[in-house]
Amino acid sequence: MTVTRSSKFLVFLMILLALGFATIYLLPLGMPDSSSYFEPVGSRQLQDDELGQLISVEETFFSLSLHGDEFNGWNTDHQDFWKYSIAFAAYGIPSLIMIDPDNRTRYQALMDTMIWKMKSKRVWSDFTERGFGSDPITVQNIMYKGHLNLMYGLYQLATNDTRYELEYTWLTKQLVEEMRIHHRGEYEGVTCEPGAWFVECNAIGMMSLLVYDHLYGTRYTENEVQWSIEFIERRMSDPETGLFYRAYLPNHDLVKKQLSGYANAWILSFLNPFLGDEFKSVYPSFKDTFVEQFGPYAAVKERESGDPDQVAQIFAMWAAKEHKDVELFNKLRNSIDKFGGLGADPQNDGLAYDDPNSVLINGVILASKVHLGWEAIFEYAWPSLDKTRDIPNVDGITWSQILPQHVFSSKDGALDVVPSAPLSRACPACYWGRYQSIRMEHDQNTNRCSTSDLGRSNSRCDVGLVRPKDVENE
Repeated sequence: MTVTRSSKFLVFLMILLALGFATIYLLPLGMPDSSSYFEPVGSRQLQDDELGQLISVEETFFSLSLHGDEFNGWNTDHQDFWKYSIAFAAYGIPSLIMIDPDNRTRYQALMDTMIWKMKSKRVWSDFTERGFGSDPITVQNIMYKGHLNLMYGLYQLATNDTRYELEYTWLTKQLVEEMRIHHRGEYEGVTCEPGAWFVECNAIGMMSLLVYDHLYGTRYTENEVQWSIEFIERRMSDPETGLFYRAYLPNHDLVKKQLSGYANAWILSFLNPFLGDEFKSVYPSFKDTFVEQFGPYAAVKERESGDPDQVAQIFAMWAAKEHKDVELFNKLRNSIDKFGGLGADPQNDGLAYDDPNSVLINGVILASKVHLGWEAIFEYAWPSLDKTRDIPNVDGITWSQILPQHVFSSKDGALDVVPSAPLSRACPACYWGRYQSIRMEHDQNTNRCSTSDLGRSNSRCDVGLVRPKDVENE
């Protein structure tokens, strides 16, 4: 009898231990209530996970700012995706400023660094090195220049800092002129590679024009953006699901009709300001097609019949936040943070994922968590919208004044030709827009700095993009 009782007790104890193990290791315990991420402006507070990830992301970009184009710790096997890691992390900055306005200067500095690193040749050179064009922003390559333009716009909108307004205006004009050319042909918008057009990439360029309209009172949303929307609805939308096709090949007027999980999540997040009513039925269709839910967790597939995909999962978090889907966001957050191993970052005091590519995804996931929705962002009382700005004159500006022509890295050895810094750009690798240093003197006659006066505390000089003469002398 004693042996039998002991055996039963051991079995009972093992069951309790197994349940305890499952509770601790399988259930998403200790995470913030998901409704906390959806509180409105004024009530919304940064959660512990967001605060920890923010520390890690800030340290990542501060370190990048100190090392030229070296991108230490960034996986070069995924170098084509660096632009997306930087850009989508930056898209969370306006929400951070709205949630925590006392630290707006801190967030402004972070986004400025993100723009600077976005302009690195290592980020955009995939386009030119593959022979797609002589430069990455004059024509095509919406997969890069759309993001750069939206970063410019959101930076100016959220900070009221106009250091990039010349670059923003020049790139906007390039984008609009290209859209007008295509409007006379067979399709709308702008291609990525010369023979490939994607809805998700065009959504970013369209968003950059919407921001420009808010800042400068232009009407690109009613014209050029609307042309693209009509093209998307006519040629790129699946009539059965409402979801969006994979790609359009303009050289052959051919639509590739596969459906992509990550692409549709991205589109649902960034076209919502334009297609909000239509998306009320498309978003549930996305969930039915790509999302699998099990208990407190959810996974997102890249293909309808495929396996769960990390990139699709991350963009689905953006979509869930944009569409105010608390339940799905909670399950996606649980999955990513629990099974992604969100924990102490060994490089700093923040939080990062137990993933060799954590540096590439941490900022993007953080941005999805803090994102307040585009409606809230555009309705916010930004000081930059107090008055409509005059559109700056950008005649005479070329792409080479906006982006660096060299990679600056101590690890790559000496450059064949070390560029001499124009006296208007004290740091050849620093493309800070129309930033003016208080330690440099501006020569109004030559638009150059006097090197003999660099140490004067009351001196000023343009560092970065020099204004054209007719604008400079206004």
